[in-house]
Amino acid sequence: MANNKRRLIAALAFNKLADILASAKTTLPALLITLGAPAWMIAWLVPIRESGALLPQVLISAYLRKQRSRHNVWRLGMAVQIAAVCSILAAAFISPPVAAGAVVIAALVLLSLGRSACSLTVKDIQADVAQKGERGRLVGMASTASGLMTLGIAVPLSYFKPEQQEYAVYGLIAAAALAFIITLVCLWPQKTYVDSDTSEAKGLLHWRFDRTVYTFVFVRGLYVHTALVAPYFMLESGEDAKALLPMYLAAQATATLLSSFLWGAVADKSARLTLQIAGAIALSACVGLLTFSQHSLWLSSGLFLLLSIAHAGVRTGRQTYSLDVKEGQDRTELVGFSNTAIGVILLGFGSLYAVLSSFINFSVVYVMTTMLVVAIAATLLLPKEK
Repeated sequence: MANNKRRLIAALAFNKLADILASAKTTLPALLITLGAPAWMIAWLVPIRESGALLPQVLISAYLRKQRSRHNVWRLGMAVQIAAVCSILAAAFISPPVAAGAVVIAALVLLSLGRSACSLTVKDIQADVAQKGERGRLVGMASTASGLMTLGIAVPLSYFKPEQQEYAVYGLIAAAALAFIITLVCLWPQKTYVDSDTSEAKGLLHWRFDRTVYTFVFVRGLYVHTALVAPYFMLESGEDAKALLPMYLAAQATATLLSSFLWGAVADKSARLTLQIAGAIALSACVGLLTFSQHSLWLSSGLFLLLSIAHAGVRTGRQTYSLDVKEGQDRTELVGFSNTAIGVILLGFGSLYAVLSSFINFSVVYVMTTMLVVAIAATLLLPKEK
């Protein structure tokens, strides 16, 4: 079992590293700019990546009702992600730019689908390898390891000369493919079976959820603001984005490195408490952003570090809660339903703030900060998971 846990930690760490290296927020926009793809393609990267990985999960979880061998579905999802990242890298050798951009967009859709399948099934693998009370700690250890690796990559990048940036982008994508391959190799020996539903076939939308599930989705939907508010830290700071970007990357990696293990330990005691503490930290970061009218490079980076620490806590808290509050297929369907719901909520909030930005004469960060206050209060509605 000890070997299984070590393999799980390594797989989770390299998988998170691959997600960062092939990020739709940083690496892929840089690639499309390098290739000369049109701006409208760049605008679609984040929506496709985020909602594309969440929305299909309601369908996949329904499919999994009849699939006992979750490891086979996870392996297929990893293979799809590897193929997608390799396709993105191949786009660098395609012309004209519109065709290259189209390949990246199509490969990103494929990448999101693969991640969707893996996100569902890896929860069952985690629950099979680790017992309640230690799952959060394992997730924290993996996140800490990925943060260390990310920091080891981000710092040298700040010394690259402008003419070397093109090769750096290609190298990051190639490294992402390698990290996905290592993830697959690490967990390949692990076999996880979940009792399938042998009853009469149910309709696709026939869910047997109780109040706990809907409350969890409501609370998690409010906590998406720890992610949605992140771009506004750069916009509100008034500093040069080129100067802030390396600092923000380093802050994000440092936050993961320093806080993830601690978040895991707290989540093993109470995932609900983890969400409350993380929400308070995110709230303080937003208040600081709104309070200080003049932002130095270091102050802006410090506030973003706080937000990154909070977001790591939110991720660990909601992952651990979903692992512990249900068992077996019920857990799978909880994860699938909640992730699909969050995909819709993300699109809804994103559209709302895009509209609000055009009509209000104050920062939408004020609205997001209010939402975080509501999120912290809403955690009191969550039943204890342990």
